[in-house]
Amino acid sequence: MRLQSLVWEPASRALFDAIPVQRGWRCADVGCGALGVLRALAERTGAEGEVIGYDVDETLLASARDFLATESLDPIARVEQRDLFAGELPREAFDLVHMRFMLAPIGRESELLTRALELCKPGGVFVSQEPDSASWSLLPPFGAFDRLRQIILAAFRAGGGDFDAGRRTFALLRDHGLENVSVRAAIEALPLGHPYLRVVIQFATALRKRILEHGLATAVELDALTADVEQALASRAGTTFVVTQVWGTKPAHS
Repeated sequence: MRLQSLVWEPASRALFDAIPVQRGWRCADVGCGALGVLRALAERTGAEGEVIGYDVDETLLASARDFLATESLDPIARVEQRDLFAGELPREAFDLVHMRFMLAPIGRESELLTRALELCKPGGVFVSQEPDSASWSLLPPFGAFDRLRQIILAAFRAGGGDFDAGRRTFALLRDHGLENVSVRAAIEALPLGHPYLRVVIQFATALRKRILEHGLATAVELDALTADVEQALASRAGTTFVVTQVWGTKPAHS
């Protein structure tokens, strides 16, 4: 989780500069995990502002607290254990509300967006970052990787989510009443030996039970694909999935 946040941090900085995030803003990072975009936001709000990360996983939040302390970002940025779906977060309290990789695994898109938008002040900015698998590949291409990627995408769908949610967030934000909706896209090239090349292995491991229960692959096939991809990573570079960055303004009259 920390590695993933660091890989996408330059893209998040570019996103927040495009918005642009202002000094003194109060910002929320919903589902921040072990780092999220807390540092990138805190760099822009400055000491005059405040950045709060929310997550339900206390283990991840403990890691985030350690990082913020090491980087001397507290008290500008802090984290709290809160459940968005339980209505535990303050309403209309933030100039900017950010979510990344929440729609893809969870689904429940209308409920999730409605709950998150409740946190935004009228006239505030809501930001979504979600994946699109179109560019996710090894270089040169490798068949076992492509098959494992297909299984992972099917596992997301079997769990009620959609790994390709990034293809739809622009329309989703407009459908939920946001104004001045804008979009950027980010993709990272991963050189030989980059640790984020292994994210496909990590997804397959985390989703193993679901993959087997839904008959998306047999244990023998899954183990063989994972071993083949692990071996191939030693001699290949790659490209990440696309991260679609979409933001808009909550109507001032809401």
